Amino acid sequence: CAYRAGAGNLKGLYHEIDRGMEIAFKAHYQKKAFISQLMSAPHMPLWQIGKVAQDGRPYVDLDKCTYIVGLLGLNECLQYLTGQELHESDEMMKLGLKIVSYMYFRCKEEQKKSGMKFALEESPAESAARRLAKIDVRRYPQAEKIVRGSIGDDEVYYTNSIHLRADAPVDLITRIRLQSKFHPLIESGAIIHAFVGEERPSAASVLTLVRKTFENTQAAQLTVSPEFTMCNSRHRVTPRLVHRCEHCESPEVDGITRIVGYFSRLKNWNKSKLGELKDRHRGQYSVQTQAEGKPA
Repeated sequence: CAYRAGAGNLKGLYHEIDRGMEIAFKAHYQKKAFISQLMSAPHMPLWQIGKVAQDGRPYVDLDKCTYIVGLLGLNECLQYLTGQELHESDEMMKLGLKIVSYMYFRCKEEQKKSGMKFALEESPAESAARRLAKIDVRRYPQAEKIVRGSIGDDEVYYTNSIHLRADAPVDLITRIRLQSKFHPLIESGAIIHAFVGEERPSAASVLTLVRKTFENTQAAQLTVSPEFTMCNSRHRVTPRLVHRCEHCESPEVDGITRIVGYFSRLKNWNKSKLGELKDRHRGQYSVQTQAEGKPA
C-alpha cells in the first residue's frame, strides 16, 4: 500500500468521517423537529409557509426537502494521508473518489433509514475554510505543512470541497476533467470555476469551452469568473483589479470578483479568502488557449 500509514490510516479516516457525518445527521433531525414545531399552528412564526395552500401543497414540505452534508478540504486530507495532492497522480484521484463515494453511500444509507433525503454538497465555506484551518493550526502543529495560504499573514485556509488547490499547476481543461469526476456523487452545488482575472475571452472561446465540458465530462456547473474594479467617484468600471481608478485616478474603488458562488466586494472578504485570491492569480485558468486545445 502506497499510503503513508497504510490501510490502517485509511480505516481511521473512515471512522472520523462516520463520526462527523453522524453529527451532521443528528443536527438535521433536530433542525427538522424544531422547524416543524415553528410551523405547527397559526400562532407559530412559520405557520404560513407550512400550511396547505389551494393547490393542495404547503410552500415548504420538510418531508421533501434535501438535507445537505458539506465537504471541505479533500485535497489537504489526501496530502496529510499520503504526501501527495489531488492533482499529482491517478492514484490520488482514485483515493479521493473512494473517500467521497464512501460519504455518498453513507448519505444514502441514512436516507433509507430515516426517509429524509440526504445529499453531499460542495459547501461554499466562505468562512469555514478559514476557521477550520486556523483551529487545526492551533491544535495540531502538523497542520502547518498542509494548510494553504500564509500562516504569518493570517491567510490560512483549506481548499474548497473536492477542488484542486487554487494554484495547482494544471491547465483549465485538466482541472475541469478531474474535478468533474466527483460531480455524480455531489447532488448539491457541484461547480467548477474558471477564475479568468482580467482576461476577457471571446464569446466563441467560452462557447467552445462550455460545449467541450458538456460533451466530454460529467461537470454539473461551470463558471467563467472575471474581476472588476468599480470607481465610487465616477462610477466607472475597470476590467481588472486595481488600487486606483484608471479613468480618474480616484483611490475610492471597490474590487469585485467571485468569492465562491457569487460576486462580492473584496473589502468584505476575510483574510483567508484574500489569500486564496492570490493563489488564484498563480493558477492557470486561461479560457482562450484552453478552448482552442484538445477536448476536455
